Amino acid sequence: MFIKLLELLDGDFSKKNNEITHLSIPPFNSQSIMSLQQKLKFLNFDLINKTIKIPPNLSIIATMNTSDSSIYYMDSAFKRRWDWEFIDINSNLIKSGGTAFNNRSDWENFIRKLNSFIKDNHSYIRGIEDKQVGKYFIKGDVISKSVVQSKLMFFIWDSVFTRDKKPLLELLDIKDKNELITFGDFSTKIDNFIKRVESYNV
Repeated sequence: MFIKLLELLDGDFSKKNNEITHLSIPPFNSQSIMSLQQKLKFLNFDLINKTIKIPPNLSIIATMNTSDSSIYYMDSAFKRRWDWEFIDINSNLIKSGGTAFNNRSDWENFIRKLNSFIKDNHSYIRGIEDKQVGKYFIKGDVISKSVVQSKLMFFIWDSVFTRDKKPLLELLDIKDKNELITFGDFSTKIDNFIKRVESYNV
């Protein structure tokens, strides 16, 4: 991409062993800037407004192995910032239908209680400050169950209560710990999870 930009700038450069050894770019003036703006249209670059537009038909799809502990912090950051879906060991997509929250007010009230639950169980959590859920963790006015399930519940399962699932067992009022061994088990409890958090005493 950098080489392409140099070419579009009418730059004079030479390379050796994939390193630029010589570079000269002609001075900018109004005419050269307008010329560059025309050349950059195919890349969706806008020099005037200093923006880059992503084509609406562009999708980035990636896979991640959640058992790779060497990327724990990066993995946690991805969970917070990206929408994603969980596929279990049998290649089944974990995805429930229906709506979890009809408006932002209901969602924000829910995470207020969820964060109280998280703080009340701080002794089970490593790095409590990073494990609370912000109101923009999930965006949108209407929030589906599938998004809560794949994004929020997996974050709670895999990043918040990583070491011990006892608080989740108690929250969901599950007596037999064998009912909650994998995230697949936890994900099926989405309705109970939402109900229990909404009724949690702050």
